[in-house]
Amino acid sequence: MELRQLGTRGPWVSPIGLGSTKFGRLEGVKYPQAFTLPSDGQLTDLLALAKEWGINLVDTAPAYGNSEARIGALIGRDDHWRMATKVGETFVDGRSHFDFSPAAIRASVEHSRRLLRRDVLDIVLLHMPDDDVAIMQDGAAITMLLELREQGLITAVGASTKNLAAGLMAVEHCDLVMITLNPSDQSQRPVLAAARNAGKGILIKKPLDSGYHSDVDVALASLVREPGVGSVVVGTIDPVHLAGNCAAVQRALADG
Repeated sequence: MELRQLGTRGPWVSPIGLGSTKFGRLEGVKYPQAFTLPSDGQLTDLLALAKEWGINLVDTAPAYGNSEARIGALIGRDDHWRMATKVGETFVDGRSHFDFSPAAIRASVEHSRRLLRRDVLDIVLLHMPDDDVAIMQDGAAITMLLELREQGLITAVGASTKNLAAGLMAVEHCDLVMITLNPSDQSQRPVLAAARNAGKGILIKKPLDSGYHSDVDVALASLVREPGVGSVVVGTIDPVHLAGNCAAVQRALADG
């Protein structure tokens, strides 16, 4: 797959990325079907298949259980891969805990660097709760991320937002933004337009509505052809689903 740059500061990434929630977390997820965590062997095979299809972006977070540690152990030293991780949320004892203080942001980045086995993190996003507008307005968290970027520890910073206003603020202050966009939820289109006009990177999350949208070809085709979109992140631990997602993207790009 031909790579795309995420804005003017971000890395070059494949048009489809691999989401990794199911690599390390079973509790508190809202998928239509139950699943079990993959073994190291299964995960190794899945990542090898993704690489074979041309995927070079994997999306993870401290809130995804031991996903970061598993990714780092398996592909942390492989220069093929670009990694997006997050700060601000952890998942402990069955529930999410949020801390966007500068000290917590710095500690989280250092911890992710160790787990992912990367001296420089490609992408770090604020992992926003429902009150994402207040966090963006406060500014302390994004200021710390920008400081760490200037120190050379991060290539590009951004926010994975929930509300329209927070998404628009992320476009103004960050290198990139991650937004939900799928056939059932088009509410973030103004963020998409603003980011495109500003030359900021755009990542799409929940393109299949967390597994509730069944027409993969239609959903992925419309998104990967959307002007300005860098990568559409789809989570799966099923090799058949992964191959089907990649094939759908390749067909969409071939059709123009």
